[in-house]
Amino acid sequence: MKNTSKFSFKKYIIFIIVAGLLIFLHFLKILSPIESYISYWLNPVSKNLYSLSSNLRSTYNEQTNKQILIDKIKQLENQSNKLIIENVKLKILEEENQILRQNLKFFTKNQYNYKIANIISRGESADLVKGNQIIIINKGSADGLSPGLPVISPDVYGLKNQGLIIGKIIAVKDNLSEICLLNNQNCKLACSILGQTKTSGIVHGELGLTIKMEFIPQIEKINKDDTVITSGLEQNIPQGLVVGKITKVVQDNNELWQSATIEPLINFDNLTIISVLLP
Repeated sequence: MKNTSKFSFKKYIIFIIVAGLLIFLHFLKILSPIESYISYWLNPVSKNLYSLSSNLRSTYNEQTNKQILIDKIKQLENQSNKLIIENVKLKILEEENQILRQNLKFFTKNQYNYKIANIISRGESADLVKGNQIIIINKGSADGLSPGLPVISPDVYGLKNQGLIIGKIIAVKDNLSEICLLNNQNCKLACSILGQTKTSGIVHGELGLTIKMEFIPQIEKINKDDTVITSGLEQNIPQGLVVGKITKVVQDNNELWQSATIEPLINFDNLTIISVLLP
C-alpha cells in the first residue's frame, strides 16, 4: 500500500516538474518551432470544429426563432378567435336588445299584454301537411299561452308602430308552444286592407313559400302595394296587425271572389325572438 502511495506521489512530482519545464521552455521560445508545427497541423481541425460549432449554433438559433414565431402565431390566432367569439356575442346581444326595445315601443303604445319568447327550433309538425312551416318557442301553458293566440315580430319598418304578425299558436305544452307561420297553408287568418276595413278575406300560406289572400269580393277595389292587416274578426286577434303588402292581384270576371299574393315584411328565417299577444 505504501509502495503504491510512493509511486503516485512520484508521478505527481514528475508531472509538476515536466509541466514547469514546458512552461519555462515556452517562455524562452525554445519550443516555438514545435508549437508552430503542432499549430499548423491542428489549424484545419480547429477550423472544422469552429465551423461545426458555428453551424450548430446557427441551426439552434434558427429552430429557436422558428418555434418562437410559431408560438407567437398561435397566440395571435387564439387572440383573434377570442375576439371573433366576443364580437359575435356582442352582435347577438345588440340584436336582441334592439328587438326588445322595438317590442317595448309597440306594447307601450298599444297597451297589450304579451309574453316574449325565444325560438328554440324549427321543423314540421306531425299534425300538419309535410312541408308546412312551424317554429317552437320556450313558453307554454305555464306562461298563460293557449292555441289561437297571435304571434308577432317587432315593427322594424315603422308602419305606424303596428306589429308584424307572423303566425299563431296551434299547440301548447307546459313550457313549449308550437306556432304555424303565415306561409303555412294550414295557418288561416281573417284580414282586411289597410284603409278599407270593409274589404276582408282569408289569408293563408301557399306551398310554404308565399302568402295568399282569398275570398275577397269582386266588387272591392284592391291594388298592388296595398297593406294587408288583421281584420279583428277572429277571437283574441286584434285589428291592425300587419301581414304584408300585396304584390299581385288575381281577378276572374266569372268568379265571385278575387285573390291576392302577399309579400311579408319580414323574413321568417331571420326570427330569433317573438312576442305572443295575450287576451
